[in-house]
Amino acid sequence: MDALRIGGIMSGLDTNGIVDTLVKQARIPIEKLQGQYDLKTLEKNVFQEISTDLVNLKTDLLSLKLESTFKSMTATSSNTSILTATASTSASVGSHTIKVNNLAQNAYWYSNYTFAKIVESGAGVTSLTGRPSENIEGLHNISISSDGTRYLAHDSIKLLNQPFVQKISGTSIANVDDFGDLTADESGTLSFTYQSTVINVSVNAVTGDSLNKIAQQIQDGLNNEINIIENTTDIQYVAVKAQFDGTNWSLAIYKTRVTDYNLTIDSSSPSTLITDLGLDTTTTSNVNSIDNYIAAVDLAGLESKINDSNYGLIAGVTLNTESGLTEGNLQIVQDATLSTGYATKTKILGNTVSSGSGLNVTAIGLQNAGFLKTVDSNTNGTFTINGVKITIEDYTSISVNDLLAKINSSGAGVTAYYDSDNDRIVLEANETGGGSISLGDFSDTSNILSILRLSVAEGAKTDYGTTDGSVDPTEKLSNSNFNTVITSGIITINGVSIYVDAENDSLNDVFYKINNSGAGVTISYDQVSDKVYIKSNDVDKITFGSVYDTSNLLEVLNLTNNTTTEKELGFEGEYASVTVDGIDYIRKTNKIDDIIPGVTLNLQNASTESVTVNVSVDTTKAVESIASFISHYNALVEKLNPPELDDEDKEYLEPLTDDDKATMSDEEVKQYEENWKKFNTYEIIRKSSEIRSLKLSLRSNLLSEITGLNGKYNSLVDIGLDIAGDGNIEIEKKGYLLIDSTDYEEIKKKLEENTTFINALKDNPEDVYKLFAVNDGDTQGWARRYESIINQYVSLNGLIDVKIRPFGTIDRELYTLAKQIDAKEMYVESYLNRLWQKFSNMEKVIADLQAQGSYLQQLITQG
Repeated sequence: MDALRIGGIMSGLDTNGIVDTLVKQARIPIEKLQGQYDLKTLEKNVFQEISTDLVNLKTDLLSLKLESTFKSMTATSSNTSILTATASTSASVGSHTIKVNNLAQNAYWYSNYTFAKIVESGAGVTSLTGRPSENIEGLHNISISSDGTRYLAHDSIKLLNQPFVQKISGTSIANVDDFGDLTADESGTLSFTYQSTVINVSVNAVTGDSLNKIAQQIQDGLNNEINIIENTTDIQYVAVKAQFDGTNWSLAIYKTRVTDYNLTIDSSSPSTLITDLGLDTTTTSNVNSIDNYIAAVDLAGLESKINDSNYGLIAGVTLNTESGLTEGNLQIVQDATLSTGYATKTKILGNTVSSGSGLNVTAIGLQNAGFLKTVDSNTNGTFTINGVKITIEDYTSISVNDLLAKINSSGAGVTAYYDSDNDRIVLEANETGGGSISLGDFSDTSNILSILRLSVAEGAKTDYGTTDGSVDPTEKLSNSNFNTVITSGIITINGVSIYVDAENDSLNDVFYKINNSGAGVTISYDQVSDKVYIKSNDVDKITFGSVYDTSNLLEVLNLTNNTTTEKELGFEGEYASVTVDGIDYIRKTNKIDDIIPGVTLNLQNASTESVTVNVSVDTTKAVESIASFISHYNALVEKLNPPELDDEDKEYLEPLTDDDKATMSDEEVKQYEENWKKFNTYEIIRKSSEIRSLKLSLRSNLLSEITGLNGKYNSLVDIGLDIAGDGNIEIEKKGYLLIDSTDYEEIKKKLEENTTFINALKDNPEDVYKLFAVNDGDTQGWARRYESIINQYVSLNGLIDVKIRPFGTIDRELYTLAKQIDAKEMYVESYLNRLWQKFSNMEKVIADLQAQGSYLQQLITQG
């Protein structure tokens, strides 16, 4: 910070004013140098802007060197709902007639093999082992009972997602005893017709074999033959089961597929087997479950039959007991989900409710229903279920059914009913899941919940509901809730081996590996159905497994039942069939690019209607690219041709001094500096030899002819691109191309209206492309030539580049000016210090003289 200087104390002179005036005069050269520095900086900015404009032109020229700019083709379909089409630059203009006879469909497969799981235990069954050999999905409602003659296992299978099945019922079979065992040998062949194909199924059973063995042989024979016909593997089309009506045994065939198909028994077969098995006369009906029966003389024998590995109640599954089979009921779910489960509802199972002979649910007056506990006036009042209060106003005027109806209509979210078999009241939640049912409230005044014996204190128990199972595809395989523990190792799909790390991989990780391998499939997990879906990239069926496989993942995903055996599974795809210009073609995909050169057909739907595909030149890209170039070119031409300055304009060429600014408002200063920049920019452009050279080069080469082209066009003029003006000299002098405008949209519209240009693109795209982009020895297309001209200015060591690059010509001049300014600043600072030193010395001399005068005056006065 400068020291505080105060002058004129002794001399009385305005030292500060004198010094400021002298210093201001000394700073005049600095202000001139600063003006030169600012002007030179402006010059650099002007050249940088022009360089940027030229680079933009180069970018436009790059597009004009591309084949796709001029030779882009478009393909239009007369009916896009049947097929769409695209065309590449290699396509030829023309029209094609196409008929889509059949769409291609990729082969696919899904979780098909099943697991079984106990939903509700009973009859002494505590666990299951093994895996079902049948591939049907449903809920097994199994009852074990005795009618005094036999012990009977009845399995009523309610198929999942299938409200009914078609049942072909035979008549009673004579050669079967009370326990469903044959009393005579039965062997031979049964004939069936599937769709229009005859199927022969062999039966071979001897006396003492169960009827279930014959049922299984027929079932296996039918499914094997139908799989061959349908070109599938391990799809279960039918189930054949032993039937029992309490007296007679018979056979029934159930169609287990949702899709409709025709299956009939050839009752005219000469074999007596069809008569022996009661299949010579059949009836067909729709039922809501598949029934299967097994009988034995005692429970031990029944348990043995139920668990027969081939012909048991659930073939392949063993029902394990701890103390032997007992009478009772149980539920088992069988499905192909990854985490087998069945949605159930929470139930409160009350204790024995009657005094011994069951409740009379219709008797008026609860006291007359036969409850174990006393019904009296304390029964009147309110009781609570799930927070909902229910009122009994007069227990003597309602029946048990009335009471249950009150509960069911209360909105408590439960259904109440009397289970007469077990003499108990049951409360069942209306929704599936593991939620609880709450009973009672401190404000209750009725004792009915105690009378119904629904409380824990009365011995009731709660069976909590469950939800459908599912796995978490983001968790490690070892923690993902699969039916079976997954082992690490190798799996094989379509002959491609993939490693599975159960401790570190998630299901998503494994699927990523599969989808990005060379297996040629796409696999995914649907969390709603809890199943895996896999689609081939073509029509061939998918193979799973290998003798080298060491991981059980494919089995756990229910995609195969033996991962160490290679099996071709799934549904084979279909080939696409198209007729193009009268010739038939077969392809594996619906995207076909090898029939019409340069054209890709995308098949959407099969149809008897023929579709016309027209292939034509797409001028859009060429128009847009040329319009962009012209817009940038005309803007540059406009910049390189500034208007002449009049005398008033020239007044702004000099920079403002500090004295000038001191007399002006801020707005006036701002306006002046804007004009200084604008008019000096004009002068820089007008006086620059480099810019004059650039203008000449751009203009002279714009419409010049190119020799050596083997095509129809040799210059831009030949394709309808000429200097704007059309005879108007004033406009022509500006040098704009095509139109007196820099607006892209206006230029684009002008090009679209230019029939010479558009026709050249449509009729001779190859020749237009050559005009712009040919690169054949000495022959260079217009875009390449024009780019080389621009490079003379903006490329390394170009005329403009040498001026604006770091420490180029302008930077060196700026550096010199900056050094001169610094030197002048130092001189002025030194000059200022000298002035103050001189004035300070003067003040000191004056002070000394004044002191001497005062001393002399004092001596004179004293003398």
